[in-house]
Amino acid sequence: MPGKPSTMLFRTKLALNLVAQIVLVLVTTGAVAYLVSGYRKVMDQGRQFLERDHLVAQLQRSSDELTRMARLFVVSRDPQFADHYREVARMREGLQAEPEGYDEVYWDLALDQPRAAGRPAAAHSMQERMLEAGFDPDDYARLAEALRRSEALMKVEQQAMGRVDTRGSSHPLAEEDWKEALEMLHGPAYRHAKAEIMGPLRAVRQSLKAGHEAWMQPLQDNLRFAAWLAIVCLVLTAGNAVFMALRYDRSVRRPVELLRHWAKQVRKGQQQGQRISLGHSSEFGELSQAIDEMAESVERSLDELKEEVARRARAEQVVRHLANHDALTGLPSLRLLHDRLDRALAQAQRKNQGLALIFVDLNDFKPINDRYGHEAGDQVLKVVAQRLAASLREADTVGRIGGDEFLVLLPDVDSLAQAQQVKTKLVGLLEQPIFISVHNLAVRVSAAMGIAVYPSMASDAQGLMRIADQDMYRDKAEQKARSAPGA
Repeated sequence: MPGKPSTMLFRTKLALNLVAQIVLVLVTTGAVAYLVSGYRKVMDQGRQFLERDHLVAQLQRSSDELTRMARLFVVSRDPQFADHYREVARMREGLQAEPEGYDEVYWDLALDQPRAAGRPAAAHSMQERMLEAGFDPDDYARLAEALRRSEALMKVEQQAMGRVDTRGSSHPLAEEDWKEALEMLHGPAYRHAKAEIMGPLRAVRQSLKAGHEAWMQPLQDNLRFAAWLAIVCLVLTAGNAVFMALRYDRSVRRPVELLRHWAKQVRKGQQQGQRISLGHSSEFGELSQAIDEMAESVERSLDELKEEVARRARAEQVVRHLANHDALTGLPSLRLLHDRLDRALAQAQRKNQGLALIFVDLNDFKPINDRYGHEAGDQVLKVVAQRLAASLREADTVGRIGGDEFLVLLPDVDSLAQAQQVKTKLVGLLEQPIFISVHNLAVRVSAAMGIAVYPSMASDAQGLMRIADQDMYRDKAEQKARSAPGA
């Protein structure tokens, strides 16, 4: 087949481009995953660095604050500075939680105004926190030495504070004790001891910073390379996608567009007789040929189905009409009358309205039917049905419920007087002559009519039917009595 090589080439190029896209996506995904992993490592390393640096700074600050409180107490002998000294010592040992807003200027603000005491905390000494922070051996040794020297300096500070603390003593402070305490906290020996604490702390902070930078530098280089790799892969992926779009626009877009247009026509029901012509040089050509064959088959099936549905709909309509209407007169049957009566009663109850029933029975129908035949009787019944239906309102219903019996339903009739008016009108209409064409003569019929009114006479359909029937028989008896000889 001449179109086959082109088809295979199309599939091969599509497969190769798909493989290239997959490789690029995998490389991009790996680079992004490495970026995410590296970012997490940077965050973890940064957190560890900050924790360790904060611990060193806390040791340094606590040493300075202890010095400050001891000197303030020796100079002023104000007991609050001794209390603050003990508070700082307890916080450093983890026996008391740091107060809210505890920073470099906390004591400058706290000494100026009263404040609440810190909360007790679980015992967690500086030594234990140093172990948990994971310092390397050299840094840990420097910190331990600084902590040891700080604790030794605290003993000197406490001795100086004890020399000037006269609380609980009856003797005044001697000037020699006060000067000696000042010398203990301000002399060269104290300053030298202070420097021996701060020197190791500075070395630890410098070591932490250098180690953090040394660890971060190669990771940052790798992250930078991964970011560039991800960007290059994304650019290549986008370029390959553009190339694919340009390369196969004529081979793919037009067939797909034609198929989409055909599908829209199918959805709108306008595909009748339309076909797709793409040739047979590609997979889309084979698909279009299969679709055309399928469309022809579907159209034939749809035509047959439409014809069958229409036939069944007509049959159902005829059956439904025969089930609810009288075959001779076309009036509603007893079944449909019962349904409409139930609905009218429900509406009358909701709207607090009335309704009336008129039971109609022809008096002189049987002699006509016996004398002139069933064809003449049927014509009389049709004329009676037409007159009854034409004389009523659109909302009223008249139906045939028996051989020569009819029932009239009058919604929204609130009194017996209104129903009597309708009855009088109907009686007058039925007394008019009826022309029988098969015999070329006119006959007369009369009717006995019974009335039942809702809700004054009955509150349900059965009761209304019964009362209307009884009233009809009374009317028939009265008519016979009036027509009897000698009446």
